[in-house]
Amino acid sequence: MGSPSACPHRACIPWLLLTASLLTFWDLPTTVQFTIEALPSSAAEGKDVLLRACNISETIQAYYWHKGKTAEGSPLIAGYLIDVQVNIPGTAYSGRETIYSNGSLLFQNVTLEDAGSYTLRTINANYDSDQATGQLHVHQNNVPGLPVGAVAGIVTGVLVGVALVAALVCFLLLARTGRASIRRDLREQRPPASTPGHGPSHRYAFSAPLPGPRTATPLYEELLHSDANIYCWIDHKADVVS
Repeated sequence: MGSPSACPHRACIPWLLLTASLLTFWDLPTTVQFTIEALPSSAAEGKDVLLRACNISETIQAYYWHKGKTAEGSPLIAGYLIDVQVNIPGTAYSGRETIYSNGSLLFQNVTLEDAGSYTLRTINANYDSDQATGQLHVHQNNVPGLPVGAVAGIVTGVLVGVALVAALVCFLLLARTGRASIRRDLREQRPPASTPGHGPSHRYAFSAPLPGPRTATPLYEELLHSDANIYCWIDHKADVVS
């Protein structure tokens, strides 16, 4: 028969192991991977963009920005030393980039050629290095909030509307001109109004001229001044026979 004190001793071992495991887990250093965020996520050409470094450790001593998906083999844009607070330009520096003390990179007056991947490499007090990559998106400067296809559709619709309005105006002008021409032709063909007391006037009626006073005068004079010799023409034989 075993000792009664043996059981409590064996029961304490699991609790001691659990306590040691919890203390070990509690003392482990927690490291959070920093990330890169572009503000705005898609910028119009000519605008400014900030590549913000998030969750940066307080032990960082230097920042180095590279143009590429990794720091290794990618051209250096600029570096920043926290102790002296100065920017050190690299081979890819264009004069439009600025690194802040929190590791963020500011792009001024971005162009379409600036679009792509950018990598931030950090160095802490123990000379340990870490890196993260972000994306810079640049589009042409169009109507804010509208894609290129929507802008093209709007322009096409406006042009079609203008063409329809112009066609309608031309149609109305032609119709109005035609009506005016018809009215003018009707007025020209309408006979003139008759003069009171003279009866209607017929433009195309034909009337024979009446003899004038000069034409009737010779006949009247011949009757007044008859020739006496006319009696000589009478056949006297006729009187005899009678």
